[in-house]
Amino acid sequence: MFCKIDGVDIPLVMVGSSPFSGSPQFRENSPIYRKKFLQHADAMVEILKASYEAGARGFHTFSFGKMCDAAKIMQETYDDYVITGGTLPSFAGPDPLIEDLIDAGAKLIFIHASVSDKKESELFKLIDDVSSRGVIPGIAVHNPVPTLEFALENATNIKCFLVPFAVNGFMMGDQEKLEELVDNNKDKSFFGMKTLAAGSVDAQDAFNYISKHNICSVIIGQVDVEEAKLSTKIALESLQK
Repeated sequence: MFCKIDGVDIPLVMVGSSPFSGSPQFRENSPIYRKKFLQHADAMVEILKASYEAGARGFHTFSFGKMCDAAKIMQETYDDYVITGGTLPSFAGPDPLIEDLIDAGAKLIFIHASVSDKKESELFKLIDDVSSRGVIPGIAVHNPVPTLEFALENATNIKCFLVPFAVNGFMMGDQEKLEELVDNNKDKSFFGMKTLAAGSVDAQDAFNYISKHNICSVIIGQVDVEEAKLSTKIALESLQK
């Protein structure tokens, strides 16, 4: 249930934090999710534990609300639990809160897409900051094809990329071109996010699609215990074929 990156075991399936923060992609449900989860570590932990029981051995978190508290609880509870993290978006302020993620046990930290997509010097500064702390740096993207093309040419030391990857093309931009970039760079590790397209696609279809591409790990947003167990089970079965 793990892939290995620079000697670090990374789970094939992890829980994402977008629903916990009430990300706008969930539309009318965004404020509902945000109120239920963001400041309530116990509510997040309930989902994280249900996903763990089904095989999800990690949590992709941000230093936002009580997410890092939930991450710490999971690490204290399970010896094989893995935390990955993302820096805060550039519009949240000057401090990306990398130290908070390291304190929560993050083994891999992705630079937020709001920074990566600008393709400016701040991206390289944050990569160096993460790397200097002994943590694996990665790049998240929301404008996948242009940013990946730039990063593959200009940040050749980066091995990990967090990309939207959904069967219906949700947030992928040029879906065919993104698939080509992912599949033709076998020496890189690609993590799939937005995999259920904010709940608009069937889990079986979602992960059957992903299993056909060069995706090493998926990050799945969860808001319901039974749904968390089912989508985790389906994802693992698909990725381990």
